[in-house]
Amino acid sequence: MIKENLNYALRNIRYRKTRSWLTIIGVIIGIAAIVALISLGEGLENAVEEQFEKMGVNSIRVVPKGFRGPSAGVEGLTENDVDVIENIPGVDYAESILIERVKVEFGNEEIYSQVYGSPMDKSDEVFADLNLVFDEGRKYNSGEEDSIIIGYNLAHDKFKKDVKLRNNLMIEGKKFKVVGIIEKTGLDFDSGMYMSIGSLREITDADKNKVSIIRVQLLDGEDINKIGKTIEQKLKRSRGDETFEVFTPEQLLSQIGSILAIIRFILAGIAGISLAVGGVGIMNSMYTSVKERTRDIGVMKAIGATNANIAIMFLFESGFVGLIGGAVGAIIGTMMAFSVEIIASQLGFGLISIQVNYKLIAFALFFAFFVGIISGLLPAIRATKLVPVEALRYE
Repeated sequence: MIKENLNYALRNIRYRKTRSWLTIIGVIIGIAAIVALISLGEGLENAVEEQFEKMGVNSIRVVPKGFRGPSAGVEGLTENDVDVIENIPGVDYAESILIERVKVEFGNEEIYSQVYGSPMDKSDEVFADLNLVFDEGRKYNSGEEDSIIIGYNLAHDKFKKDVKLRNNLMIEGKKFKVVGIIEKTGLDFDSGMYMSIGSLREITDADKNKVSIIRVQLLDGEDINKIGKTIEQKLKRSRGDETFEVFTPEQLLSQIGSILAIIRFILAGIAGISLAVGGVGIMNSMYTSVKERTRDIGVMKAIGATNANIAIMFLFESGFVGLIGGAVGAIIGTMMAFSVEIIASQLGFGLISIQVNYKLIAFALFFAFFVGIISGLLPAIRATKLVPVEALRYE
């Protein structure tokens, strides 16, 4: 029975090629959009998780309340807070990070770039814990206050001429020597640079006590959530306010995941509209097919075909149309997602990590088949209601 229905469906699709493919295209567009958008959302989530793994699951971020990313001029934290945190049992060290936007000159060109200032006496631990890989050169050593480490994009994309090791950059009027270039990470740092926090305060006239972010590295085996709560309690007591936030990697991932889930839901909803239009196309095509085959239906009923046989035949055909569209759409959608990843990488935005999601593809196929079945339901019911004698008279 299934084989007969399959052959019948294929024969009708081949017989009405143009109309069948126009119908299928509607499903292809909807499924391709859903698969591509969901894959891209998952790709962003995968990349974010990979970056957090690189930064270490054993570290905590303390930021000013309302802090949403690198931004010069963010107030709130101080070196006093760093001292309080470093005295908490279980903390290996606390890194003061000052973030400023500075003028950078190289050759005859001038740009503005983000710069991250960090204590030079903690550089060994910081660079080891952040798992930063050097494309060229090395980290700066203690005492090299006029040395900087730059990101891959800053070295290769921001100026007409590549910045190389031992080149000098003029930053806010002071000369700094490039001792290291970091491999591309896909993060903001690719277009930024690292220098001594003392040097950054000097060239920007920043408050000597000001800190933008505090990164807290814990000793191995410590309970990160427990120490996170301890940091929060100690800072509240020492500061006398709550103008800061403490984030563990799990909390940051949860927040980012929630935002990405909302974005995926909205985009999938928009793509679902395309699929709904495709479903209407299937319904319209099947109504036309019922009308064209009225006499055939009458013949089948006259020789003993039941209403169930007629309904299954049309439902199978509409479901098969949806399945073909779903299969082609899933392939195209996956290819689109990988294409976006490649294009984004070429443009310097590497924070997408697409992987083939077989569960998503299986869901797309099932959903397309289901849409086909639902779209063919009313035409199938209409076919079963045809009276054999009247159907045989139909011209």
